[in-house]
Amino acid sequence: MTQISRQTRIANIDVSAFRVPLKKPWVSAAHAITHHEHILIEIELEGGVKGIGWTSTMGNAGLAVTALARSYLAPMLIGRSIYEHEALWTALWRRSHQPGPGGIAALAVAGFDLALWDLRGKLAGLPSRNLIGGEASHIEIYASAVNLHLSEKALVEQTKEFLDLGNKRFKIKVGRESLEEDLSRIAAVRAVIGDRPLMLDANQRFKPGEALQRINAYARFNPVWMEEPMASDDASSHARLAANSPVPIALGEEVSTRFEFWNYVSTAAVHYLQPNVLKVGGISEWLKLAHLGNCANLFIAPHGALEASVIVAPAIPGCYAVENIDGGSFVDQGIAFETMKIENGTVTLPDLPGLGVEFDMATLASYRSDPNAEIPLADPKKFYDNE
Repeated sequence: MTQISRQTRIANIDVSAFRVPLKKPWVSAAHAITHHEHILIEIELEGGVKGIGWTSTMGNAGLAVTALARSYLAPMLIGRSIYEHEALWTALWRRSHQPGPGGIAALAVAGFDLALWDLRGKLAGLPSRNLIGGEASHIEIYASAVNLHLSEKALVEQTKEFLDLGNKRFKIKVGRESLEEDLSRIAAVRAVIGDRPLMLDANQRFKPGEALQRINAYARFNPVWMEEPMASDDASSHARLAANSPVPIALGEEVSTRFEFWNYVSTAAVHYLQPNVLKVGGISEWLKLAHLGNCANLFIAPHGALEASVIVAPAIPGCYAVENIDGGSFVDQGIAFETMKIENGTVTLPDLPGLGVEFDMATLASYRSDPNAEIPLADPKKFYDNE
């Protein structure tokens, strides 16, 4: 065995899960989220180098992801070279595909894929983004929040806080029971931010006819996009909507496979493609989906997953600003040390070899998941603040 092969062969894998409470609940038209679940995957090479990847859920199914990763996928990689990355990704995906492609399977694969990219960066002595074609040291972000439950007054105050921090782009939730409520809230935010870019997100709230009606009403406020107006499984209805909507359609947050994305791209059902690095199976697959969107001349806008999105965004020319969800970063949750600086609507990227994330393992230890825990479902209406 050569020294090079020993340095790159996988010797051990550790999978651990943590359930971290959010400082403030996230409430959209679809969910009430009180915790995030983070699954860390540490891969150690025969030469002793370690890489850490992660995958996350919004408080749901993290234990299932952990079990799939630990019991079924991790053993497949022992003894393999980390530079077989396409073969490794495909093998993990095929093993996960039989019980159901996408969803839990994609989340599990993503954790391994990120750990492998972390290792490749560390062995090269470079940030992983450099290895995939991203040389930028600064990228733009937009201020986002899961805030449908806030009163209009509280929503305005939150927006003012984001503006005071130097943010230049903003996204808010829509989908209140009353269209008039939505319009009043959008108008109030528009009054605060002026003509700065504003995105709207309905989290799959509407049926087709209602979606077009709402979007026609929202259009007067000149939103950059209307995100997830309908069920993400319904590509055909989105194609009809996109052909008639006065506002560009954005989606991808809950689309997992390249075949699902192809259904949207090939039918002109979307204008802003939003693959989430974790939900599509990691960096390797995200790049393919971004290139798919480029082939159709679409905007590429990474969804959520800030720490992963800042790795891939610099590699795609013309990529839209990265989403910074209030309270959603690892630093916001108190589980990682600050390695990148966010100010004035931009993020300064770390020069650390690998993915550039340093977890606070001592803090995380207090949130370790109980594999036998029963996780209750939160009611969104419980959190509504109607003044």
